[in-house]
Amino acid sequence: MTLLIDFTVIVILIIGIWQFREPLRAKNGNLTAALALFLAFTLVLYRQGIVDITTVVISLLVGGVAGLALARVVSMIQVPSMVAFQHGAGGVAAFLVSLVELSRTTHALNLVSEISGVLGLAIGSMTFSGSMIASAKLANKMHQAPQVLTHHNLFVILNFIALVVIGAISFIVPASVAPSLFVLEILLGIGFGVLLAIRIGGADMPVLISSLNATAGLAASLCGMVIENQLLIAFGATVAASGSILTYVMCNAMNRRIGKVIFPDYKPQKPFSKTTTRSPSPLKPEVNATTPTDLATELTDAVAAIQGAKKIIIVPGYGMALAKAQQDVAMLAQELTAMGKDVKYAIHPVAGRMPGHMNVLLAEAGVDYDMLVEMETVNPEFHATDLVLVVGSCDVVNPAAIKVEGTPISGMPILKAHEAKKVVCCNFDRKPGYSGVENSLYDQDNCIMLEGDAKQTVQGLLNSLSSTPTPESSEGPISDADADYTRADAALRTAKRIIIVPGYGMALAKAQEDVANLAGELIAMGKDVKYAIHPVAGRMPGHMNVLLAEAGVDYDMLVEMETINPVFEATDLVLVVGACDVVNPSAIEVEGTPISGMPILMAHKSKTVICCNFDRNPGYSGVENSLYLQNNTVLLEGDAKKSIQQLQKMLVAKTTPQESTPSTAMVAADATSESVAALAVAKSVIIIPGYGMALAKAQFKLVELVSLLEQRGVHVKYAIHPVAGRMPGHMNVLLAEAEVEYEDLLEMDDVNPLFGETDVAIVVGACDVVNPAAIESEGTPISGMPILLAQDAKRIIVCNLDTKPGYSGVPNPLYTANKTILLIGDARETISNLHAALRHIDV
Repeated sequence: MTLLIDFTVIVILIIGIWQFREPLRAKNGNLTAALALFLAFTLVLYRQGIVDITTVVISLLVGGVAGLALARVVSMIQVPSMVAFQHGAGGVAAFLVSLVELSRTTHALNLVSEISGVLGLAIGSMTFSGSMIASAKLANKMHQAPQVLTHHNLFVILNFIALVVIGAISFIVPASVAPSLFVLEILLGIGFGVLLAIRIGGADMPVLISSLNATAGLAASLCGMVIENQLLIAFGATVAASGSILTYVMCNAMNRRIGKVIFPDYKPQKPFSKTTTRSPSPLKPEVNATTPTDLATELTDAVAAIQGAKKIIIVPGYGMALAKAQQDVAMLAQELTAMGKDVKYAIHPVAGRMPGHMNVLLAEAGVDYDMLVEMETVNPEFHATDLVLVVGSCDVVNPAAIKVEGTPISGMPILKAHEAKKVVCCNFDRKPGYSGVENSLYDQDNCIMLEGDAKQTVQGLLNSLSSTPTPESSEGPISDADADYTRADAALRTAKRIIIVPGYGMALAKAQEDVANLAGELIAMGKDVKYAIHPVAGRMPGHMNVLLAEAGVDYDMLVEMETINPVFEATDLVLVVGACDVVNPSAIEVEGTPISGMPILMAHKSKTVICCNFDRNPGYSGVENSLYLQNNTVLLEGDAKKSIQQLQKMLVAKTTPQESTPSTAMVAADATSESVAALAVAKSVIIIPGYGMALAKAQFKLVELVSLLEQRGVHVKYAIHPVAGRMPGHMNVLLAEAEVEYEDLLEMDDVNPLFGETDVAIVVGACDVVNPAAIESEGTPISGMPILLAQDAKRIIVCNLDTKPGYSGVPNPLYTANKTILLIGDARETISNLHAALRHIDV
């Protein structure tokens, strides 16, 4: 029975590890593996008779609090360092347990256990010191380049011999002497780990991390043999095997032998003296001489190259992680995709500081896993690629690796970005990467260098692309598209009854919030708006319902197919967003197709149909959509999100004809200038985030603004209302994702007394939670509700979409207060404009 239970726990662990093969299952894999470890932990306590609740609880609290504290302060960039640290912790545990068991005199160990114990001492201590060195290098606490001593190999060999000799002697000396030898074995193991780890650096760091993963597992397995615990043996062996396989895969991907990684050919670096001079670099004077004009010219050239490209490959690197630019890179990729370009990400095996580092960062930024392409697959495509965008990468795109011999990266496979027609490098400077090898890519005629902070550079590209008209598409002249939008705008204005048909294309474009905003605008204009939901819209039952509910659409507005179909004929306008097969009349008019006989939404029967679909291509059925050919259909091709945003802008621009566009722009400019003036002299600022911030996805831009304010010496805190967001803790989670420190988030009771002494309160997408009517008026839905006392601040900046009431329906008098500055519009754009304007104000 015991063996069966152990086997079951081991199987659970293997299932957890197996799920790590796919990113979508990785989270479940982590939880499954954690469950296996918890079960193993419980079994050990039960079998060993450790039932003293005080001891167990104290141990759990110490370990749990320490782990939680570390996890909270570690950002995604620091994860590789944290992983190395955890390997070291495993090594410490292994050699300490081995030391205790070997030193005990109450029971004798068999020969296998003794050998395992001595090996556990050596491997555990080596893993500990090697991991600490790796962690320090990855955390920039140590020089990250390889550190090679004079006669380094000799020291390694002598240390290894000493380990073997001392370990062997420990078997034959008296029991009273053995503990001293065990301690000496540990010290030698620590020294051995240091000697091995200090001369590994740069591109070889992921290999070091993988190998330490293997040795940590091996040490744990040996520890299990000492204490005769089958679960620990199996768990440790599984980790050792996976780490060894990963080490092999990493070495194979880099065309390196593990022996060359552990025993590299580096020579000790001679210290520089007054008589020692560095070889001159012809690039450095150019870097120092770069002027703003040069940078502007290069940016213009880069934007022109991007606009002219059809196929683009993005190469992310560790510099992107350091600059925290992954969100901006993802947004730039979305912009390029919306422009009709083919965009992929090329992932080098050693990009980042541990295997999979780039994949995790980009996944966090919302990049689809299908867009990430491994080196072997993407390399043949570079020569046919119009443009490669390098973001924070150096060694992994350095042609010297395949053209120059005798360097630390010679022979290492690289991403062949240099073969593309154009290369845009968004790197901090022209200096070599961790290998110390000059990057010849920077000197190629087809390379445009955009030096500086990668985050700001990518934002500059994104802003330039957004504000620069794109060339004419092959589908037809731009004037035709303008005419289609004008026709669609006129139809929306004259329609009284409107039905919106959402589809999977809306989900792909992440346009649900924009659709909800447009629907809100139409309802405000007095129109009757409903959503028609097809049973198979989306990728699972209820997919559209969930997406629209997340966007704040009332459930009562969603109508099922059987109920809505009789209504289409009397409907003035149907707005199709990313749907094709479910509104294709061919399903009921043509026989012998994959969708023949399938019930559809009868959108074609309405007076006018506006289709916001990516293109005219058939849906998944492969059947041409005859709806596109009807005379009453207006087809707005392209990214659904941008199409909907454009329709809303046109509606808003003409809703108040007495206000011309120039005057509106002047008002916005004046409000922005007034806000910047207030922030420029402020010493204390409180940010009040709300659900509108979440809808606009403005949290990352907000953090950039806060960072700029803090650089100017401003004291900034966030005020969190208990019901901000759509569930308790919603704002905390959103801001934590944007890497806001938990200590900066203040609860309502703590922050309300501070508003009176605060120079500026910035409201971002919040309404009811800062509405003074809650405490000043009776008989309203929010009367008596505690609010954040933003009205007590000296100045108030409100970054909301409009001045309409919140969900309570109660007008907000804060908007009309004399000390309030209204910045109306998309919160993300508003915050971005504030940030850009404030950057130009001297401290």
